[in-house]
Amino acid sequence: MSSPPAPFDPIAVDLRDYVDFNLASASGRRVFATDVVAVDLLSLEPRQVVEARTFATADVIYTVLGGRAWVVTDDTEVTLEALQSVMVPGGVPHGVRNDSPDPLILQLVISPPDEAPEAAVGPADAADAERRSARAEPPNPPPRRSTLVDRLRRTLGG
Repeated sequence: MSSPPAPFDPIAVDLRDYVDFNLASASGRRVFATDVVAVDLLSLEPRQVVEARTFATADVIYTVLGGRAWVVTDDTEVTLEALQSVMVPGGVPHGVRNDSPDPLILQLVISPPDEAPEAAVGPADAADAERRSARAEPPNPPPRRSTLVDRLRRTLGG
C-alpha cells in the first residue's frame, strides 16, 4: 500500500513577472518544473526567431498569451493569435518566429521535461533585464519606440 501524497499548498504566480524581453534574442524563463512537466514563458521581440529544434520524445504545447506566433514544421506553418495553442509531438522538428510588429509572449508546456530547453528559473529581475536591453542597443539608438511597459500593456491587454 502506498503512502498518501504529501500536503500541497498551491501558490499563484503572476506570469507577467516571468516576461523577460531581450533585444538581442528570444528569452525564456522557467515557471514550473516537476518530474512530469516543465512550464516556460518565452518572450520574443518583433522579428526574433527560435531556430528549428527537435525534442526526441517530449511533446510541446505552445500557447500565445500575447502577440502572434508562427510555429513552423517541415510540413506546415501555423499562425497563432492570443489564447490559441498548438501541440508539436516529440520527434517533429519545429521553430517559432515573431513576424509581427508587436512583442510575443508564449507559454510552453513540455512533457517529459528532461528535454526542455535551458531557461532561467524564476521571475525576471528587472535590473538584469534593463542591463541586457542596454547592452543590446545599437550605439546610435533609433527614434524612441514605445516603452516595454507600454508594449506589455498593449500585448497583455492591461
